[in-house]
Amino acid sequence: MKLLLASFNQREPATALKERLEKAGIHAIVHDETFLQRFGFMTKPAAAEKVEVDEHDYATASRLVQEWDKADGVLHDAVRCPECQSTRVEYPQYTRKFVTPILVESFISLGLFEKEFYCQDCHYTWPKEAPVERERDILGWPAHHKSKRGK
Repeated sequence: MKLLLASFNQREPATALKERLEKAGIHAIVHDETFLQRFGFMTKPAAAEKVEVDEHDYATASRLVQEWDKADGVLHDAVRCPECQSTRVEYPQYTRKFVTPILVESFISLGLFEKEFYCQDCHYTWPKEAPVERERDILGWPAHHKSKRGK
């Protein structure tokens, strides 16, 4: 079974990590989810380039990648969880098994769910784009533009 090691938005850093792992003797693959995200989830791809390793190599690969990241920033372009800094991130947060993506997408189209990033390690979810914060007054209430009454 393959386990996700890191997610990237672009193919080049994912391929570079895969090649470095293979030079270290660990079989890795780059799994591209661009097509699934574009047509299955009907969304602009994000975190679609996945570096995966065999389950029995995961601990060694994870340790090596952490060492390489400290030494020369091999995970600089990886998508990271804002809570735990993990690179094991999915987008959108829904399962990729069987017909579930199609069912989920129909609920999303109805506005029942939002697409968010999902961390496989700490299970945190966060939006693709940060919501715009409304301007607030000194007490923290939403600021309203002053109306011109009586003028």
